[in-house]
Amino acid sequence: MAGSRYPGLRGVGRALAVFAAVAAVLAVFALSRLTAHASDPAARARSAAVDVGCDGRDRQGWVSVPVSFSGETYRVQAYLPRSYDGNDPRPLVLNLHGSNSTGAAQMAITGMGTSAERHGFVVAIPEGGLKYPGSGPGRAWNIPGVPLYGGHPAAAGGRDEVGFVGAALDALDRSLCLDDRRVYATGFSGGARMTSLLGCTLSRRIAAIAPVAGLRADGTDGARPAPCRPIRPVPVLTFHGLADQANPYDGGPASRWTYPVPEAARRWAGIDGCPGKPVRTRVSRHVERTAYDDCAGGTAVVLYTQSDAGHTWPGAAGVEVRGFGRINQEISANDLMWAFFTKYSL
Repeated sequence: MAGSRYPGLRGVGRALAVFAAVAAVLAVFALSRLTAHASDPAARARSAAVDVGCDGRDRQGWVSVPVSFSGETYRVQAYLPRSYDGNDPRPLVLNLHGSNSTGAAQMAITGMGTSAERHGFVVAIPEGGLKYPGSGPGRAWNIPGVPLYGGHPAAAGGRDEVGFVGAALDALDRSLCLDDRRVYATGFSGGARMTSLLGCTLSRRIAAIAPVAGLRADGTDGARPAPCRPIRPVPVLTFHGLADQANPYDGGPASRWTYPVPEAARRWAGIDGCPGKPVRTRVSRHVERTAYDDCAGGTAVVLYTQSDAGHTWPGAAGVEVRGFGRINQEISANDLMWAFFTKYSL
């Protein structure tokens, strides 16, 4: 493994299994308690008259949206805050789970439901097309050329995840009152790698991305041989812990994870046409902000590095899982990414 910060990956594989079990318990608890308490900013973009999803149906809480794709029908769960009224188009945040996890667990881990309540956006939690090896319910994303954690090869002929997410966006738009100009994506670990891929391939539909503990960019390595060629500059916000042993900050030998996190940010800066060197700012005792500003189209690429954190979601209220490291509480990924998202629309 590159760098000297890491003693090795012993225990991380076991932590994945523990993490999945703990996350499942948290998911049941958290999803049972989600209620809406948010006010919505003034709605923009499409009017209800031209949007079939803006049907005036006053719904809140969880809804299940059928998605037809490649001869199969999937269900994508979406959370509607109490301020959702079926008339005012709402922003949409895709919240993608990590490897050996589920959408429900991702909501529990991130606390994204609380943020949706506070800010009035809709959250959707599509799930990866791959069954993770083992007996648990965990799923994984089928990213071309990227093996699963632990070196497990992705099944041949797996689902086209980019096509599936596009179909999911279509289905969500037909079913719900959403603002097509304000669609954003975030994800954790394997879900962050999937979020990165969406930034490269669905930039016509996703206004900004915020991968957590898994930013990737252009190819030039075994994990992502395909180049990243979005049709427009993509705003990128990302978070990573120095003590992350699953996706090491300094890169590593695994084919799914090779170059360092700052290199991923630098590559995105190149993709987005960012001029000059980044500006580094000390945010708090353990957090440093590295920002490429004034990029093409008014975009930016921003990295929050946490020196005390492992493979975790900053500001998460969940329990710390052995093998994944500490959760930094000096910043909130949810708050920072929503402030970032609100700067951008298509």
